[in-house]
Formats: sequence, structure tokens, C-alpha cells
Amino acid sequence: MVRLKHMIHWGKMAWRTLTSSLTFFYGHLSLVALSLVPSSFRAYQMWHHLDTPFWMEAAVELTRVVLFLMMIAFLADRRIHHLKQKEFWIKLGQKSSTVLQESWPWVFIAQILVFLIVLYGIMNWIILFFVEVTFDSIIKILAIGEYDPEAARNAYLFFLKNMSVIPFSMVYMLKMFGIAPLGNVSAE
Repeated sequence: MVRLKHMIHWGKMAWRTLTSSLTFFYGHLSLVALSLVPSSFRAYQMWHHLDTPFWMEAAVELTRVVLFLMMIAFLADRRIHHLKQKEFWIKLGQKSSTVLQESWPWVFIAQILVFLIVLYGIMNWIILFFVEVTFDSIIKILAIGEYDPEAARNAYLFFLKNMSVIPFSMVYMLKMFGIAPLGNVSAE
């Protein structure tokens, strides 16, 4: 039988995943800076109602792949070139498997709930609220002449989401799946 103290413990573990993901992502300025690329392209795309060249979408997705690989390397405490080594992926898979076995199913479920509630519920609501409250001021500061208000709002919204929710979600999922420092690996 599941007791309240167990549920609190699982919730605390999920909360730790959330807070460590936040400090990890915003503690690596290179990840934040790289996130500017897809954020800027996505904002431009939204400003133009997605009527933009295909290469922009390719750049957004390619940058996210690079960002994801950098996150894996940083979380595993390895250099990028280690990602080309089979031994790296074997060790990472073993570590991830161990973490998932230890957290299955209750901690994993708690992490999913925190992910859905905080990242896709609360964070998205905060961003929407922030956009609504600051939109007119941002337009005035940027001294934008004529513009499509819906497109401008969407550009602002998607810029902020691509700088926060999307990369933060990537880190959270990697941490959930046990991507962490590997310690000493013989084949370096």
C-alpha cells in the first residue's frame, strides 16, 4: 500500500530533478547562448506567419540536436568528442538503465507529473501572462512601426518558449532518464 510519506518522498525527488535541471541549464551560458539561435529563428518565423524559407526550420531543428548533444556531454561530464565513442554510449546506457530501475515506477511517475504540471502547465501560463503584461512595452521599446499584432505577440511568445520551456524540458527529460556524470571510464 502506498503511504503518504512515500508519495512525499517521490514528490521531493521529482522536485529535485526540476530544480537541478533549472540550475544546470541556466548555469551553462553556452547552452543558453545556443538557445538564442532556435529562439530567434522561431520568432522570425512566427512574425512572418511561418511563411519563411525551409532552411530556417532546418536550422532550428539542427540547433536543437546540437543543443541536446551538448546537454548530454555536459550532464555526463564529458567533452563533446566523447559522444563519437561507442564506450561512452554503452556506459551512459548502463547508468541510465540503473537509474530507471531504481526510480520505476513511482519516482518516474512523480517526475512525469511534475514535468506536466510545472513545465507545461505553470511555465507556459507564466510565459503567456508575461507576454500579455509586457507586450505593449516591448513594442514601444523596440519602436516598431506598423505590425501585425497577432504575429508580433506570437513571435514574442515563441521566442520566450524556445529560450525556456523547450531547452529546460530537454534537460529535465535527460535527468529523468539518468543522464549524469559517468565517473571513470576506461576507454577515454
